[in-house]
Amino acid sequence: MTLLPRPAVPGDLAAITALQDRYDTHWLGAPERDESEMAEELSHASECIVVDDGGEMIAATWITGLSTSLTIAPGADVPSTLDVLLPWLTSRRGTVAVLDRDDDLRRAFLDAGWLHDRSAFELLRPVTPDLHLDEPRWPDDVRVTDFSAATPEQVHELIYVDARWADVIGHVERTVPDWVSNFVTDKDPPDQQVLAWRDGRLVGAATGRIFADGSGWVAQLAVARSERRRGLGRALLLEAFRRRVAAGATTLGLGVQAENAGAIALYTGIGLIIDREWQIFAPPS
Repeated sequence: MTLLPRPAVPGDLAAITALQDRYDTHWLGAPERDESEMAEELSHASECIVVDDGGEMIAATWITGLSTSLTIAPGADVPSTLDVLLPWLTSRRGTVAVLDRDDDLRRAFLDAGWLHDRSAFELLRPVTPDLHLDEPRWPDDVRVTDFSAATPEQVHELIYVDARWADVIGHVERTVPDWVSNFVTDKDPPDQQVLAWRDGRLVGAATGRIFADGSGWVAQLAVARSERRRGLGRALLLEAFRRRVAAGATTLGLGVQAENAGAIALYTGIGLIIDREWQIFAPPS
C-alpha cells in the first residue's frame, strides 16, 4: 500500500492522541498528555498532516510557529514514513525536534541531508518523600504575588521586553494575544504563577501549570535584565515548584536549550536532572 499524507480533520483528534500515547509509552515510559491537552496543542498549529496505513494512523506532524512536531508510531517503517512527509516538511522550512534515542528517525533525517542544528533538554525530578526544595530567598525589597496582581500585558512586557526572552536561541517572539492563548488559559491557574515586584515594577515571573500526567511544569522563567545576578531567578523557580508540589504535582520539570549552561546549572542546582535530549534538525539549505 502506498503511504499518502493528508491534512488532519477534527475527527482525527482521538487517533492523534492514541498515536502520541503509543509514542510516549514506547520512548518515555508512559503517556504524557490527554486528549484535551492534545487538542489545545493542535489548536495553536497552523497546519497538521497525518499518514494512515491500512486504516491505522502511523504518523502526525504539525507546525507551531517555526517549529514542527513529528510523531511516528513505534514499529512503523521510519524511513518510508519520513520519505512521504519530507516534501511537505522541507517546503515549510521549519525545524523538527527528534528524540535523541530515536536512532532510526535521526538517521533518516541525516540521510535526507537535514542538519542537526542544536539540542534542547528536558529536566525532570520526581516528587518523592525525600524531595527537598529550599525556602526561596528573595532579594531585598522584592514583593511576591500571583498572576491576579498583574495584567497579561504587564507580564508579556516583562518577558519579551525587560527580560528579552526571544533573544535566547530556540525562543520565539509572541504577540500579546498569541502569548495569552498559550500561557493564560483556564489550565494555567493564577495561583500557580509567581510574580516578583520591586518598587511597584514587575521584575520577574515564573509561569506554568500541572499537566494531566502530574507534571508540574515551569514554562517560562523570566527576570528583568536590571535584576539579574541577585538570586531572583532561583527564588522564582523554587517558589513555582513548591506551589506545584502543594497542588499535587508528581513530577517537576522544565525545558532548556542545551547551550544555555547558566540556566542548566541553576536547574540542576535545585535537584532537576537532564532526562531527555531533543535534537533540532533543520532542512537542507
